[in-house]
Amino acid sequence: MPDFLSRLTGMVMRLLPLLLMAIVAGSTFWLVQLNSPREDAEQSRAKRHEPDYWMERFSATELAEDGSTKLRFTGVRMIHFEDDQTYEVTTPAMRSYEADRPPVTANSDRGVMNAEGSVIDLYGNAFVIRQAGADPSKDPRMTAASQYFQLLVNDDIVKTDKAVELTRGPSVMTANGMIFNNVTREVQLLGNVRGTIIMNPPQGQTRTQ
Repeated sequence: MPDFLSRLTGMVMRLLPLLLMAIVAGSTFWLVQLNSPREDAEQSRAKRHEPDYWMERFSATELAEDGSTKLRFTGVRMIHFEDDQTYEVTTPAMRSYEADRPPVTANSDRGVMNAEGSVIDLYGNAFVIRQAGADPSKDPRMTAASQYFQLLVNDDIVKTDKAVELTRGPSVMTANGMIFNNVTREVQLLGNVRGTIIMNPPQGQTRTQ
């Protein structure tokens, strides 16, 4: 009996380091599992195109370095979607103020803005107005009407691949698309271009929209 106990004790002493290592390994695994964030069912599911918050009658203003208003964006309602981080806006209106060029206003029935606010798509009765420059005879009021415009806010560009009507003073043009660069004041009409260009109109002649 003493020999058996002696052999058993020796066996236990030889296995003790292995048992201790197993206990340490098991404890480490348990601690890792305990401290690791568990993936919530809400997080693991695919995000749906559903609103997660909204604003009513909002107005957002971007200021220039001197504190003056650079951009103002307003709407009746703005809804944020969680899946693609976009915003859907009811009756959006954006007005751009630049010290060296006439202000530009764009509005429509509905708008979609990307997460960064750098691209705004205007849908339904989209209308853009650029006010006359310092010398209206050389830089008259200009308007553009279409069912769709895309505003590239950082580049100050308005474009569309849909039918558009452009007025510049008394001149009226229609086309299948347009690219308007407000920085260079260049307008490129695309596709089938038609219209009437009036050069040097009589003084006092105006056109309203």
